Amino acid sequence: MLVTRTLGLLLALALAIPAMAEDKAEKKQTEKSDRIAATQVVGASVYGTNKEDTVGSVNDIVMTKDGKVAYLIIGSGGVAGVGETDHAVPVKAVDMAWVNTDDEPTLKLSVPMTAEDLENAPALSLEHCADLTVDSFHERNSKYFKSTDAPMLKANEMFLASALNDLEVKGSGNEAIGQLDDVVFNHKLDTCKAEYFIIGSGGTLGVGEKYTAVPAQKVKITKTEDNQYTAMIDADKNIIGAAPKVTSDKYYAELDHEETRSNVEKAFSEAGDK
Repeated sequence: MLVTRTLGLLLALALAIPAMAEDKAEKKQTEKSDRIAATQVVGASVYGTNKEDTVGSVNDIVMTKDGKVAYLIIGSGGVAGVGETDHAVPVKAVDMAWVNTDDEPTLKLSVPMTAEDLENAPALSLEHCADLTVDSFHERNSKYFKSTDAPMLKANEMFLASALNDLEVKGSGNEAIGQLDDVVFNHKLDTCKAEYFIIGSGGTLGVGEKYTAVPAQKVKITKTEDNQYTAMIDADKNIIGAAPKVTSDKYYAELDHEETRSNVEKAFSEAGDK
């Protein structure tokens, strides 16, 4: 009797361990990472209260001068992007979650509203999202989205992800060292902030291009009154060439590894000391 009971317990344990490991692996895969690339967000569908129905899509990301994401510009209505109306949705009103799709973690964006709710939100009418610098618009928008802490922005401190795309980056001695291809944000709870800028260099027409993740605090972006952007970094081509490389096909997944992040920090902390 004791032998039978022991064998039964061992069999149950043998069956349970793989299941527990599978559950743990699936949970880890679904949660994936706190890092989100701008190219994952811009163009993504946004779901509403009915989790299967889309209410719009992300057309741009609005950041503050220190790299914090303040708003997602979400378009509603229209057909295939034509005739859309843009709305500035406070980032805290948007849920960004990883879901398992065909055994791959997929970023899913959703807002607690219907398509009609979004269409009735205040519409952006000024170029470069300048409405966000107007007191009356900010007040109406905050009230509509019930977001009391949505920031009031100043024109020279408001950066659009679309304007940074392919922006030439200059290094030491005003030398062109590449272009800004992406921004990687660290998204934790209700805070989403730029952690790395991805600089592309080398190659021809995008073929053979190499990607370097540069800590956000090492890149200085400025914006003029006529909405012209510049990007500078205290490094030269040699430092960019020697720094760790990341790949774009999986949205710079190398940055999920502590060793890679440590090597990136070391490469550019030494650059700043030279």
